[in-house]
Amino acid sequence: MYIPQRIRNILDFGIHATLDPIELKKTRVLNLCVLLGMLHNLVFIPINLYEGHFWNVGLLVLNFTGGLIFLLINYYKYIQTARLILSLLSTASLCLSAIKFQNGNEYFLITNLVIINIIFKKPILISIFSVLTIFCFVFIRVSDTSIWMYEAFPEYRVKINMTSALILAFLGLLYYRYEQIFYEKELQDSQLKLEKKNAELEELNTTKEKLFSIIAHDLRSPISQLRNTLDLVNRKLLTPEEFNKLTEHVSIQVNQLQGGLDNLLKWSNSQLEGIEAKPEKVDFKHMMGLVLSMMEAELENKEIKVNVQSEGGAIWADPDHLQLVLRNLLSNAIKYSYKNHPIDIHHYTRNHEVMISIADQGDGMDKLLRDHVFSSANIISKRGTLNEKGTGLGLKLCKEFVEKNRGRIWVEENQPKGTIFFVSFPATI
Repeated sequence: MYIPQRIRNILDFGIHATLDPIELKKTRVLNLCVLLGMLHNLVFIPINLYEGHFWNVGLLVLNFTGGLIFLLINYYKYIQTARLILSLLSTASLCLSAIKFQNGNEYFLITNLVIINIIFKKPILISIFSVLTIFCFVFIRVSDTSIWMYEAFPEYRVKINMTSALILAFLGLLYYRYEQIFYEKELQDSQLKLEKKNAELEELNTTKEKLFSIIAHDLRSPISQLRNTLDLVNRKLLTPEEFNKLTEHVSIQVNQLQGGLDNLLKWSNSQLEGIEAKPEKVDFKHMMGLVLSMMEAELENKEIKVNVQSEGGAIWADPDHLQLVLRNLLSNAIKYSYKNHPIDIHHYTRNHEVMISIADQGDGMDKLLRDHVFSSANIISKRGTLNEKGTGLGLKLCKEFVEKNRGRIWVEENQPKGTIFFVSFPATI
């Protein structure tokens, strides 16, 4: 139901922050009925002047003034006082008008009865005003009130007043129903938001439990090996060749663990403080060179050659975020590649986007895994081709950081075998 803003402002007279939704709804319905009643008075004041019904003009002016006073009292938040005064005065005015002018105003008592049962909360008030209103209506309709009549109105005016009263009652009920539906929808939306938030919190807790379990398990192996190696060194039980071989192996494991811990810290920070991207112009070749130097030990261990083909322009992204994304995607490609199998990285521009693809020739992923690999609900920690461990968090971080930089990330099957990850970022102007 469309309601102009100025009318909405009047309907909101008496509305304040501490008002509960039910009372707020009642206040708006009553304001609407008073507003329609005042409009009715304004229409018939000139008509009565033209027809010479001057006493009725005076009564209509008083009714209109009473409506203004009610809205004013409501405006200053004296809601219950305004309702009591309105109920008493409107009942008295309608009865007086119906008896003195025989104009059918008693039918407005029906509207009055509807409003009383909507606006009052206490059963005693509802009972008193309802009984009073019904008594007045029955008395006017059944009794011969012509002996108190001052001036009879034409029949058409009686029919107009009767129709107006019924329309006003209908509009009041219709608006009350509209308010009811509105708040029911708001309640449903709030419940849906709450359910969604609860689901997110449950998912986050599950993710944290899995992550801490994986980290706690993965910490043991390299630390234990490092301790054993140092113990052997201290006891001088290792030859230089054996020492170099062991330290190289432990170094690779420690590097992998460091990457996992770094991912965990980044993820924890993103959950606690959010991710704030500070994009700037980034040269891809320079950034890729930094990432390759960081992954040098892992590449040498698997004797993997990385083929970088750069044809695109500069990238508009946060440099730290871009480095994390490239490092995780390359680490992922190394982890699932076999020895002596190359990794192909392609950097190019397409439709005002800078595209980066990282393709390996490993075992690849089935469709189900590709569809859920970025979901935070699924922490997948699949071991690499040389039994390398991981937290399964890297790809989730990639998605969060890419999207914070207004980019996209997805994965496809690499032909004839393996996996290819695609990332797109806005190109610099």
